[in-house]
Amino acid sequence: MSRPMPFAQGKPHTLRLEGISYQIGEREILKAVSLAVASGELVAIVGPNGAGKSTLLNVMAGLLPAAKGVVTLDGQSIAQFPRKAIARHIALLPQQARVDFGFLVHDVVRMGRHPHLGRFRPPSPVDEAIVRGAMEATETLPLAQRIITEVSGGERQLILLAQTLAQDGRFLLLDEPTANLDIAHQCLVIGLLQRLASEGLGVVAVMHDLGLAIRSFRRLVLLHEGTLVGEGEPTAVLSVETIRRIFGVQARLYRDQTDGAPLLRFLANGEKVTSDTPIR
Repeated sequence: MSRPMPFAQGKPHTLRLEGISYQIGEREILKAVSLAVASGELVAIVGPNGAGKSTLLNVMAGLLPAAKGVVTLDGQSIAQFPRKAIARHIALLPQQARVDFGFLVHDVVRMGRHPHLGRFRPPSPVDEAIVRGAMEATETLPLAQRIITEVSGGERQLILLAQTLAQDGRFLLLDEPTANLDIAHQCLVIGLLQRLASEGLGVVAVMHDLGLAIRSFRRLVLLHEGTLVGEGEPTAVLSVETIRRIFGVQARLYRDQTDGAPLLRFLANGEKVTSDTPIR
């Protein structure tokens, strides 16, 4: 898919959070979180339920205003730009996106082009090519003439991912992109995210599947009770001790004997593993 250049040209792009706090009433959801994501990075945000992961993603996308701190894109505060301008550069797949009207799947995906269209300008051949490319990448093109309310939950997830890709941003933010998907389509989505990052997009995904996150992402960000408590190489961030302390479960980390990738196994109470050598 072709991608228009955002604010800064000729150099990597950076989406940065500096000292971000967010609260609802007296409850502080995020506490002084600082984080930077650059072009070509593939980052997973992990943490227990209620850690603030979805809130952080929405603040990064400019949908929630921070109580303190600033979000910048290439050094410019996104608060200075209209929503439509932000959406041309930061594409978000929310956790509970809804489409309750009887639109054709093709039209739902084409809605992702809205930030790039003028009020009275219809989609151009370039827009349609981007829409088609997004549907091909997510294997949703065969669903193009189906009604969105008549597809399965997993198919809808892929369609909404295609809509997000059609937005054609430089940064792709996804909240649980593999939710509701079978194994084959989980592999499709993870492979697609890895490819997009290799092509220069900044990709950030909230992940609940720690095993998938630790094996598939180059960098993890660990949130706990609204605080960033770990960031970096996956097996360093999610050590056995950290998993026990933050998630309250026993686990073991191993290396895949074929490709050396880290594998995570959760243990039932009292279970012991003696056949393999753990990473730590």
